[in-house]
Amino acid sequence: MDHPRRVPAGLATDTDQTARPVVQDVAVTSIRWLFGVFILCLALLLGLRVIFSDLQAELNARSTNERARLFIGEEIVRGVHGIEKDIYRMASTPNLAGLRRVNLSIEHRLAKLRHDLNVLKQGGIVKRQVLLNLEGRDEMVSEVAYRPDQDNKRHVMELIEIAPLLDTLGEKTQELEEILVRSWEFQEREDLQGFFDLHVDIDIFIKHIPPYFERIAENANRLFFESSEQLRDLETALHLQSDRLKAVEFSLVVLVILLGSLAGWLFLKRIGQANRQLANSAQEMRVAKDAAERASRAKSEFVSRMSHELRTPLNAIIGFAELLEAEPLAPSHQNYVNLIGNSGKHLMELINAVLDHAKIEAGSMTLERIAFDLHAAIEAVRTIVGDRATAKGLEFAANIDSKLPRFVVGDPTRLRQILINLLVNAIKFTAHGDIKLCIAREDRRILFSVRDSGIGMDAAGVARLFQPFSQADDSITRKFGGTGLGLMISKELIEAMGGEIEVESAPNVGSVFRFWLPLREAESTPEHAAEVAPSSPQETLASLVAGRVLLVDDNRVNQQLAGAMLNRLGLSHDFANNGAEALRQLASADYALVLMDMEMPEMDGITATTHIRAHEAARGAARLPIIAMTANAMQEDRDRCFAAGMDGYLSKPVRLATLNTEVRRLFAATTAAAPAS
Repeated sequence: MDHPRRVPAGLATDTDQTARPVVQDVAVTSIRWLFGVFILCLALLLGLRVIFSDLQAELNARSTNERARLFIGEEIVRGVHGIEKDIYRMASTPNLAGLRRVNLSIEHRLAKLRHDLNVLKQGGIVKRQVLLNLEGRDEMVSEVAYRPDQDNKRHVMELIEIAPLLDTLGEKTQELEEILVRSWEFQEREDLQGFFDLHVDIDIFIKHIPPYFERIAENANRLFFESSEQLRDLETALHLQSDRLKAVEFSLVVLVILLGSLAGWLFLKRIGQANRQLANSAQEMRVAKDAAERASRAKSEFVSRMSHELRTPLNAIIGFAELLEAEPLAPSHQNYVNLIGNSGKHLMELINAVLDHAKIEAGSMTLERIAFDLHAAIEAVRTIVGDRATAKGLEFAANIDSKLPRFVVGDPTRLRQILINLLVNAIKFTAHGDIKLCIAREDRRILFSVRDSGIGMDAAGVARLFQPFSQADDSITRKFGGTGLGLMISKELIEAMGGEIEVESAPNVGSVFRFWLPLREAESTPEHAAEVAPSSPQETLASLVAGRVLLVDDNRVNQQLAGAMLNRLGLSHDFANNGAEALRQLASADYALVLMDMEMPEMDGITATTHIRAHEAARGAARLPIIAMTANAMQEDRDRCFAAGMDGYLSKPVRLATLNTEVRRLFAATTAAAPAS
C-alpha cells in the first residue's frame, strides 16, 4: 500500500515563493502579448484603412473624370444639334443681317465642338453656358475638368471621324451661304426663274443635311454611351470596394474590442488605484487653490483697507497744505508748506500704485470702454508733464498726427495713467536734453512712443524692466528713488487693453518706450462732449448753489478741512456725523447740496442716500444733489455710489479745485436742465 509523501515545510515554502515570480512573469508575458496583438491589429486596421482609402480615392477620381467625359459627350451632342438648328434657320433667313447672326452662331458652336474634342484627346476644361431670364442673373455657367487616360485609347476612332465631319460642316455652311446670297441677288433683279431654281437647290441641300448630321450624332452618341457604361462600371467597383472595406473593418474592430476588453479587465485594479490617487491629488489642489484665493482676497482687502486708512490723514495733510499755500506766509514757511504738499502727493501716488498692483494681482482691475475725446486726454497729459519737464529744465515736445480721430472708444483714465507714468519716468532719468511724445495712427491701431535723452539701459537692465519693486539696478534705485511699480502697471494696463509695449535703450544715449492700443474711432460724439458748458468764471459758486451745504462725515479732521474748503468757495454749511443724523437734519431744514462720506458709524452713506431717494420718490420731491466724498477709491466703490443714487464722486484726498469743478459741473447741468420760469 502506497502512502502519501509529506513535503517538508521548508521545501513547501520555497516552492510557493518560487512559484509566485513564475506566475507574475507569466502574467506580465501574457499582458505583453495581449498588448502586442492589440497594437498589431490596430496597426493593421489603420493600414487597411489607408490602403482602401487610397483605392477609394482613385476610384472616386476616375469616376469624377468619367463624369466629366460624360459631360463633354453631352456638350458635343448639344453642339451638333445646335448647329443643325442653325443651318435650318440659315436656310429660312430673309436678309443678310440675319445670315450673319446665324453664321456667327454656327462658327461659335464649331469652335466649341473643336475645343471639346481637343479636351477629350489632350485634357482641359469644358464649360456649359445656359442663358437665364432671371432678374439680376443673365446666365448660368457650369464647367468640368477632364484628364485623358494615357493607358486607355478608347474613342480614338470616333474622334478621328467627327473632326473631318466638322470641317466638312463648315464647308457646307459656306456653300449654303453662297446659295442664299445668289438667291437674294436674283430677287433684287426680279429674276423669278433664277430665284426659284436656286430655291430648288436649297431644298435639295436641306434634304442632304439630316443624314450628314445623323453620322455626326452616331459618333457623338457612341462617345456618350461608352462613357455611361464606363461610369456605371466604376460606380459598381466603388460600391464593391466599400463593402469589402466595411467587412474587413468590422472584423478587425471586433477583434480589437475583444482584445481591448481583455486588457482593460486586467488593468481595472491599476486604473482604480490611479483614480484614487488622482482624486486625492485633485482634492489637495482644490485645498491649495482655496487657500491661495483666500490669501489673495485677504491681501486685496488689506490693501484696500490700508488705502482707506491712509487716505484719511493724507486728505488732511494735502488739503490743509493746499489751503495754506494761498495764505500770506513768510518765504520759508511757504517753502515748508510746499514741501508738505508735495510729499503728501508723492505718498498718494505711491498708495495708488500699490493699490493698482494689488488689483492686477487679484484680477479685479476693470477697464472702461467708453467714447472719449482723445485730443483732450493728450492735452491734459501734456499740461501735467510739461510743467514737470520745465521745472527740471528739460524741453518737452508732443508730435500728434493730424489724422488721429478726435473721439475713440477706450478707457481715458487708464490711458492718461499710462502716458503720465512713462513720461514722468523719462523726466526722472533725464538730467538734460529733451523728452518727446509721438502719437500716430497705423491701420486700426494708435501708436504711442516716449523718447528721452537720459541715462539709458543695457540689455540686462531692459530685461529686468516691468517687474514689481525693481529697476535697472540697485544703484539707480538709491540715486533716483521709486518702486518700479509704474512701468509694471503700465505694461499690465496696455496688455489688458489689447496692446503691446516694447523698449529700446542704450547706456548714456536714452530710451524709447513704444506701445500700441486698438482704440477704434467712436461712431458718435460722446454725451459729455455735448453737455452744457460750465458757468463763466464771473459767476460765483455761491450764486449757483442757492442754499446751505450739508457735510456728512464722522471724522472731525475731515470736517474741519471740508468746512475750510467750503468757506474758501463761499458756501455756508452744516455738519452731520453719520447717515442717521444727516436724515434728521434733512427732515428739519432745506439744503441745496449734500457731501456724503461712505463709511460711517450707525448708518453709512450708501444707506443714507438710498433713504433720501426713497423719500423723494414717495413724496414727489425735487432731487437733492449728493456728491460722494470718500476715502474708498476702488472702481466698485464708485459704482456703488452711483447705483445708490449719488450724482457725483470725489475720492480723498480732495483738492479744492476738484471740489469746485465737480460742484460747478453738477449745478451747471442742473440749471441747464431746469425749465425756464
